[in-house]
Amino acid sequence: MRTISLRKINVNIFILFLLSIISLASPIITHYFGFKGTEFLPLFFALSLGAYILNPVFLIMLSFISPLLNYFLTNMPMPPTLYFLIFEGVVFASVISLMKNKNISFILTSLFAIILGRLSSVILTFIFDISINTWLNGVIAGYKGIIINWIFASIMYLILKDKINE
Repeated sequence: MRTISLRKINVNIFILFLLSIISLASPIITHYFGFKGTEFLPLFFALSLGAYILNPVFLIMLSFISPLLNYFLTNMPMPPTLYFLIFEGVVFASVISLMKNKNISFILTSLFAIILGRLSSVILTFIFDISINTWLNGVIAGYKGIIINWIFASIMYLILKDKINE
């Protein structure tokens, strides 16, 4: 029994490592092709990919690791955007983790989690003295990223749902 638990932890660590690499590469690729990170939300790609396969602890860890890794290696995103992305990622990961094994469609859950994650960061506007209009413009500008990340999460679910439940 203990061996199975250790194996699951090792698999989650390996997946976390791979998704961390994806989280580092996705903004670089996004900017290389001339797309704006504020529109396509590339830091959420790894979270969306890991939403169905990582356990809750590792998904929340990825919410911290992804933006911080990018910040320390590429100096992007700059604070306070960095804090907003971490907060949004943690909310996304928490909602996914709380609702994943309920009798609710994972596809709907992932959409709800992405939208709630984006909207939840309004709280930080009061801490960092950022206007609600600036925050709202950022949320609206990211609609393409919300759609793309939702599609990624849904595709991962459809591909892996039978394999993980075996």
